[in-house]
Amino acid sequence: MKGGEFLGAGEFTVKVANVEFNDRENRYFTIIFENNEGKQYKHNQFVPPFQQDFQEKQYIELLSRLGIKLNLPDLTFDTNQLINKIGTIVLKNKFNEEQGKYFVRLSYVKVWNKGDEVVNKPEPKTDEMKQKEQQANGKQTSMSQQSNLFANAPIEINDDDLPF
Repeated sequence: MKGGEFLGAGEFTVKVANVEFNDRENRYFTIIFENNEGKQYKHNQFVPPFQQDFQEKQYIELLSRLGIKLNLPDLTFDTNQLINKIGTIVLKNKFNEEQGKYFVRLSYVKVWNKGDEVVNKPEPKTDEMKQKEQQANGKQTSMSQQSNLFANAPIEINDDDLPF
């Protein structure tokens, strides 16, 4: 995947392009979703045994909405069954306080049935979101952009006023 070929926040009809196993401890696998423009989103999905209750709920919802039948009681399945499964993913911007910027996170997956509309609705960052990132990273918006009455007035200084 080249830089810039990723899905940002929004709602997109996607297929599962691949499944990766990058975690040495087998706590999660990575689902690579891809839309019809070739843009991708990678989602790390925790696997049993879960450390948090929400992880189990997310696992069951995501896989069942993609049409995967889980084996009971251990909730296992063949990950190859995920390849080419289609769904509509909703991605949201979530602010990370530690890093001072927004990251795109999977909010949920909608079931997609043959004949349903293909959705491609990106949601760009708002000006408020960009400003929050700038402030978190110690950057100030320029004085001309702020509502400061004195910032845009001409400065009247004579050479006689300067000490040098």
